[in-house]
Amino acid sequence: MKNIFLPILCSLCMLVSCVSRRTAEQTENQRDSLQTVVNGKDSLLEAVFADINAISENLAQIRVRENLVSVARNREGVRQPVAEIEDDIAAIDQLLQENKRKIASLQRASAQLRKANLRIESLEKMIRGLEGQLSEKTAEVAKLREELSQMDVKVTALAEEVAAREAEVAARTAEVDSLSGVKTVLEDRLNTVYYVVGAEKELRAAGIVTKQGFIGRTLTVGQTENLDNFIRADLRTLTEILIEHKRVTLVTSHPADSYALISNADGVVYKLAITDPERFWSASKVLVISYK
Repeated sequence: MKNIFLPILCSLCMLVSCVSRRTAEQTENQRDSLQTVVNGKDSLLEAVFADINAISENLAQIRVRENLVSVARNREGVRQPVAEIEDDIAAIDQLLQENKRKIASLQRASAQLRKANLRIESLEKMIRGLEGQLSEKTAEVAKLREELSQMDVKVTALAEEVAAREAEVAARTAEVDSLSGVKTVLEDRLNTVYYVVGAEKELRAAGIVTKQGFIGRTLTVGQTENLDNFIRADLRTLTEILIEHKRVTLVTSHPADSYALISNADGVVYKLAITDPERFWSASKVLVISYK
């Protein structure tokens, strides 16, 4: 009888041992599964907070950029170039696109949390609020781009007007320069004088002077128009003429009180000093000095 129950008892012990081991394995698997779920939820929550922080930082940068654009549009006097404003708007648009991607990530995370029976009402409410802000900011960027386009048109028109004014000023400047050049030429001509100093015989041979009359014949300027033998000068700078001869005669007519013949102790006239250029050259722009 004992031999019969002994195998049965051993079999029961073995069965109990197997059931206990299987139960332990199931419990371990359930614990691992729960840990995986918990870890997954933790990872989702960490991703959610990371996206929320990124969105907050982007919104702060958007506000800074918006202030820059606002200052550039409202500032009196010196204005920010259109290109710089467009760069700020492009930066805002880029931040909005980044926020759009982050909000989509939050929506996926929220859906996964609902599947895991972990619904966070405040998170869903925050996502809806962020979507509203995104739509509002996107509309503002579109409006800013429209205003910038109009501003660019105005700037282009102003640039064309400035270019036209600059061309007009350049033309007037060229005209003034031309007139100034003409004026300079005319003044130079008006102030140009000619003089010659020579022996009487040489001057007569050259046809520059002639003798007229029978008794006490006097020298007169010849009819020649050739001024090759004359020295050209500017009456504004010509103050004296070197002579260095005796028995000097001014053949041309010049007021006596407008010049002086300077002689040395030997009676040699060494120069003619023009004391009043305007009066001296008033009667003739040609001076002929003869000596014997």
